[in-house]
Amino acid sequence: MTRDDQDDQDYPTAEGDPVELLPQSREALDEYVTPSVDDVEGLLRVIEGWAVRTVPECVALSVTLLDDDLTFTLVDPDRAGRPSDPDPDGEAQQDGDFVLDEREWAEMARERAFAGIASTVCLPVVEKGRAVLNIDLYASTAHAFHDRIEGLVSALGAWQAGAVTNADLGFETRRRAEAAPERLRVQRLVDVAIGLVAARVGVTTDDAAGLLNQAADKAGVTESQAATVARVLLA
Repeated sequence: MTRDDQDDQDYPTAEGDPVELLPQSREALDEYVTPSVDDVEGLLRVIEGWAVRTVPECVALSVTLLDDDLTFTLVDPDRAGRPSDPDPDGEAQQDGDFVLDEREWAEMARERAFAGIASTVCLPVVEKGRAVLNIDLYASTAHAFHDRIEGLVSALGAWQAGAVTNADLGFETRRRAEAAPERLRVQRLVDVAIGLVAARVGVTTDDAAGLLNQAADKAGVTESQAATVARVLLA
């Protein structure tokens, strides 16, 4: 679902309990600009409408823009608002103690799942043979997606063969969404440093990015730390 898809898309209204943008997703959306998706929040609301219509038990959803490695999340705070306590007995199962079958693994995962989430599905969206989005949906019942994936795939334009169920019962995409504003701040810092290096040294921005990466590797620091140093020196 890129800009052209959204222009032709009716925005269905979500029914039932509302899902809300995480504060961090709102912050990230206010700062994020992309040439490929004109209205990221509009895209999120399109997906929300179809998902909640198809799966009324849906309590949260995340969309990851793979090119930018950014995740945006909507959640019903009343039904999926708190992380569960992992391993309440304080002892993790040691490898080799016993072998779990697929059903037992699923039950163990649900015991350690994020509160209010009992099943998930990840649906990739592919354009021109390349995955551009991941759509992760989260439901409050264990069989919410049973016999519904085909309908979701059709509505959302996803790749059915790539669908994966119950891989994120811990709601890891929420943690990535919470980190999105900081990722954007770091990226802006790096972009400014690359521009300064390119202008000062007289190279392309791609070459400047390579120089910054090399400097970070040699110094044993992160790219953002190298970018900070580069900005100070060039200033």
